[in-house]
Amino acid sequence: MVTIYDIARISGVSKSTVSRVVSNHPYVSAETRNKVLKVMQDYNYVPNSLAKQFRQKQTKNIAILIPNLDHPYFSQVVRYLSSACYKKGFKTVIHQTFSDEYTEKDVYSQLQRNELDAIILTSSSFSEEDIAKYTENHIIVACNEDYSGDYFDVFCLDEEEITIKVTSSLLIKGLSKLAFCSDNITSPLQQARLNGFIEAHTEKGLHHNKHFIFDEISSIEDGIHLGERIVKDQLQIEGIITGSDFVAAGLIRSAVKHHIEIPKQLSIIGFDNHPISLVTDPQISTICNRIEDMSNDLVNHIVDKINGIRKTPVKKTYSGEFVQRNSS
Repeated sequence: MVTIYDIARISGVSKSTVSRVVSNHPYVSAETRNKVLKVMQDYNYVPNSLAKQFRQKQTKNIAILIPNLDHPYFSQVVRYLSSACYKKGFKTVIHQTFSDEYTEKDVYSQLQRNELDAIILTSSSFSEEDIAKYTENHIIVACNEDYSGDYFDVFCLDEEEITIKVTSSLLIKGLSKLAFCSDNITSPLQQARLNGFIEAHTEKGLHHNKHFIFDEISSIEDGIHLGERIVKDQLQIEGIITGSDFVAAGLIRSAVKHHIEIPKQLSIIGFDNHPISLVTDPQISTICNRIEDMSNDLVNHIVDKINGIRKTPVKKTYSGEFVQRNSS
């Protein structure tokens, strides 16, 4: 088997130079790099990645912690985060917790055992304090969950700000009987949205209807069922702020079935600007969640920390964009 010493001898360079070529170190001339790479190719030399990881104390693995990959939002998050990690030379390990505390704690244990370089947290069953305790001084960064940033790094959308904006857009039109949908009302993200929904009413001197706050509504089917409930119970709802474009699509399906005119009789606003918002009739007014920008910034930050660049804890927030279409 060809070793790094053989490659160095055949190339006429030192072992450290071959190591620099393998690790893509910048301080190697193009001529030397090309010569070493050609020898490696000629002799089918494959670097020992495990040995390299041991020396660098890196696994090159970053875990992405999600509750359920079937959820369209989390699928989108995983796509962008995995792509950003890949571009930086890191592999991603996707852990579905199914909102089970023991499963989540097991991933934190892997981080403590240095089986992972970092964890990207998209949702959790624990408080910030508990997460910090379980991960100790290891690298964990929250992606689009509205934690305080006092215990670990956080990159998130300003959910409250954008929800105030879209709710106000309906109130300004004279719609006062508004509903709010959540997939998990206890999460920091959903709490921020709910706060924005309530604050928009308060700013206009209005009271929101607590009976029009619906939890565990996350899929197209959930949207259809909610639409059927609105019709059956004759709920006097004039507009709905949903938690996803899929819920909005389900509501539109139900509304069309019952000949409810959108937006004349019912305004509907989605979330995430998923392509499904373009194929419904009418097209869905929605919110651009900035996940791609967030993912790139977050991964750059993690890689810097993995490589030993000291950074103070950060909380970076992004402003959402209201995409006005024909459903509101």
